[in-house]
Amino acid sequence: MSEVIHDKRWEQKFMLPEHREALLNRKKEVKKIEQPILDEYQLEEMARVICEAMEYNSALVISVYRDGFIEEVTGYVHYIDEVKQRLHVKDLKEGSTLINFLDVTSVKS
Repeated sequence: MSEVIHDKRWEQKFMLPEHREALLNRKKEVKKIEQPILDEYQLEEMARVICEAMEYNSALVISVYRDGFIEEVTGYVHYIDEVKQRLHVKDLKEGSTLINFLDVTSVKS
């Protein structure tokens, strides 16, 4: 009996693009996480760090929950829109980002 050896590189070379994309999407879906729930102390501490950074014009690293993943945004909080509950952040590349309060998971100076 001859044994068939599967070479993953061989399979990937001859995989249809839509199959490859579906496989990559599946791997990404498996890595998704639930949105962290913050307690009152954590929320107060983040508010304090944000206000202090705005006062001294310091850059922050803001962790944001988006579609099952935590992304980091580094920049300066330009202003806080309390009505729409969003932070307006100028990133280090001179772009700007709007971040919903409810999506922020942590803030570091």
